[in-house]
Amino acid sequence: MFSVTGNSECPELEGFLSDAEEDPGDDFDLSDGDKTATADYHCGINEQSASLVGPPRKRQKRAERAEASAKYQQTRDNQLTSALKDIEKLLALKKDSFVNGHDGLQATRARSIRSTLTMVVEKKKGLIDASHIAAEANNFSLNWGSRCIRQWTQNWIKTRVLPQSSRGRHTKVYSLLSEPAARDAIRGYLRTNKWSVNPPRLKKLFANELAPDEAREYAKQIISQEMPRGLKGFVEEHLLPRMQCRPGRFGLSLSSMRRLMLREAHDGQKKGWVLEGEQPLKKKGPGWGIHQSDFICSTVGWLKDASVTLEYGKNHEGYWNCELFIRQLKEKFFPAFRAAHGPNYIAVVLVDNSQGHAAYAKDALRASEMGFRPGGKQCRMRNGWFIRNGQRIDQPMIFPPDHPVYPDEPKGMQQVLMERGLWKAKLLMKCKGDLKRYLREHCDYTFKTLRENMPKALASIQVELIRKWEHRAWRFIDAYGEGLGAKDAVTKVKQFSSRRYTSHRRIPESLAQAMDQ
Repeated sequence: MFSVTGNSECPELEGFLSDAEEDPGDDFDLSDGDKTATADYHCGINEQSASLVGPPRKRQKRAERAEASAKYQQTRDNQLTSALKDIEKLLALKKDSFVNGHDGLQATRARSIRSTLTMVVEKKKGLIDASHIAAEANNFSLNWGSRCIRQWTQNWIKTRVLPQSSRGRHTKVYSLLSEPAARDAIRGYLRTNKWSVNPPRLKKLFANELAPDEAREYAKQIISQEMPRGLKGFVEEHLLPRMQCRPGRFGLSLSSMRRLMLREAHDGQKKGWVLEGEQPLKKKGPGWGIHQSDFICSTVGWLKDASVTLEYGKNHEGYWNCELFIRQLKEKFFPAFRAAHGPNYIAVVLVDNSQGHAAYAKDALRASEMGFRPGGKQCRMRNGWFIRNGQRIDQPMIFPPDHPVYPDEPKGMQQVLMERGLWKAKLLMKCKGDLKRYLREHCDYTFKTLRENMPKALASIQVELIRKWEHRAWRFIDAYGEGLGAKDAVTKVKQFSSRRYTSHRRIPESLAQAMDQ
């Protein structure tokens, strides 16, 4: 607030100078008369008032704010453009710059950041709308996924750091119920009928004497209630006291007992972590089951007449062994093969079962039958061979009769490796496909259904698939016959089974149709 005191021709004015500026009379064109009037007005201001400086005009404030906003917007646009260029360069690199490669979770998040910045910079979308589009394009949820994408984008603009996943980094909790002794006790209890509330009714269920609807409902009740409650009482009253432990304040939950039951099921569909290029080794637990020994031929398919079914178990038909396999060859396979092809054909049998693999000749080359040091109770094996400098070198497995220390005795694993140049210090000595998929997809976990579905599963395997696996087996045989090791043999077989396409962002139409099917 200030006051201006004028002469008699200029009355006293009080107020803000900017208030007078907003008067409608200020928006006129300055002419000569107007200039004179203005000069007369200013000449009446005394010297003391003329020394005062008023606040900036409102129009000047708006202009300064607009200029600052334009500068900020330009700076923001430059930051977004620079961030978009950097993320595109990172995604264009051929080397693996992301955790788990270009198909991993971190690479997917990087692509979502690029999509968001592209929509903001080039399409002039808002950040929220752009994040929604990026979430849908990269298979993230619309709400939570878009919110995460906005956080990742802001962090990338500020720090140029990609988000790190915390998957698999949670605190690992050790459970006493994972001990082998505890698991054996739990497995043994589940195989008994002590958890049953109504043993006579359970016996009728196993004997298929209940109506189908009643049996189905009772089976659900067993899995959801009777077995978990019985297992809960067994663990709390017997197993934990035996391990000098006791349950918590609220005891064990039924959901935990159900997870224990699922974990002890050894032949269901499972997920697990394995090394790249390796398959999980599934334990075939004891109990009552069906062992099926069959032959599949690349010309006629499944040889049904050569099939042998064995209900294995301690109190059933026993277990499959080499003697039964050889008997099947003589009594079942050879007659079925002659009936399918004629008398003048020769069969080449590729064995793919553990007991068949155990049927070796007495002098077969097997590392599992070799000792670490020379001599001792080792198998006397025939001569082997290896490739060195492109030449085949025969290698005897028995020392000569005139050897000073071990005459006419087996060499052992260490000596064999030293002769081949493969010995290293501190070296340690360590030594189903569509059928099971069909059975698991059509399984109700009853033995009767398993017995009925076994022939259907074998008949469902196509001859084309049998021929493909036969060719793959022969390629492995050829690779090992050339003296290649395990890794080199796998690499050579992959040259036949894997195909590389060089076209840019394009695959053949036939392959696309096969993937759609």
